[in-house]
Amino acid sequence: MSIYVYGDSYAVSLQADWQWYKQYAKAKKEQCYVSADFGVANEWTCMQIYKDFADRKYQDGDTIFVVMTASTRHWFLWDHPNVSNYENMRDIPLEKFGITKDQVNEVEQYYRHIQSGYIDSWKYDATTTWLNHYARRVKQDFNANMIILQGFGNATDVQPEGALWIQGNLFNTVCEGEFKSDKAMDEYYELPIPDQRINHMLKDNHTVLAQALLANKPFDLAQLPWKKGILTVNTSAMLKDQMSPVPLR
Repeated sequence: MSIYVYGDSYAVSLQADWQWYKQYAKAKKEQCYVSADFGVANEWTCMQIYKDFADRKYQDGDTIFVVMTASTRHWFLWDHPNVSNYENMRDIPLEKFGITKDQVNEVEQYYRHIQSGYIDSWKYDATTTWLNHYARRVKQDFNANMIILQGFGNATDVQPEGALWIQGNLFNTVCEGEFKSDKAMDEYYELPIPDQRINHMLKDNHTVLAQALLANKPFDLAQLPWKKGILTVNTSAMLKDQMSPVPLR
């Protein structure tokens, strides 16, 4: 049996053996395979799942974790899935992503003439429905269990229906909750370096999430015993052992 993980920066594999799904895999004594990347959209994540489904990689008893991302992200450029999070990267030099000015203009035209909250919400609902379908298919075809977590508080009328019912989202509960205040969070994200927390959460909170998943019972992310209200620009140095062991660029 194996663990498969899909998603965005809440799931990307980094140089730490204490990431939430690695703790889960270690406790289960199973191999872990990760298909996740920074700034990707739900469409990209679904494509990775579909590829593995079509290639029949899943086996009896496998666990499949899917972390859904923000509804505002869209897979604009096939060869540059990281550009999906364009709203948060407009001040980053183009050469960092290997995209041209024409490609930037194309993305900006979408935001100027097409994007709307209604379209974002509809696509998110459609994606959730697609995942719910494949949660049933992987159970039916492989006897594997798909567990769906929401990364952000997207407005949706369709709830994830994977093998384990999980309410809430990671941003509003743990990522945001770790900061001492909204002002502290704003100041931290204004630093000229990326978030140095692996998967946007402190080390101890990876354990909190892993233990909740290992219990294999429905839960509300807002009710977990997170370590909260401690992170600021000034305390980040004291929390160094809770951050990435290597600088995140």
